[in-house]
Amino acid sequence: MLSDNTKIGTGLLMLGCIFLFLGVLFFFDSALLALGDLLFLVGLTLTIGFSRTVRFFSRKDRIRGILSFFGGIVLVMMRWPILGMILQLYGLIYLFGQFFPILGM
Repeated sequence: MLSDNTKIGTGLLMLGCIFLFLGVLFFFDSALLALGDLLFLVGLTLTIGFSRTVRFFSRKDRIRGILSFFGGIVLVMMRWPILGMILQLYGLIYLFGQFFPILGM
């Protein structure tokens, strides 16, 4: 059975993904992208817990992905949405690349 925090976190995570999609769809609207980033981070924190989130984002072997992901968030907040989303996408692929299946061996 899922706890209430996990349910709320999953909802916020989905809302963050929807806002990010709408921000890209509406020609990189920085307000929607910033709101999507915040909802994504809060939803991730509520879904997996605070200590696991801190542990995930403080791994030494993934420092390049962590810095590029948070640097992209900062660029989106500073109204550089296209460059910020490119940097965030690189950071997400670098951070969550182990979850993607390996294609074509």
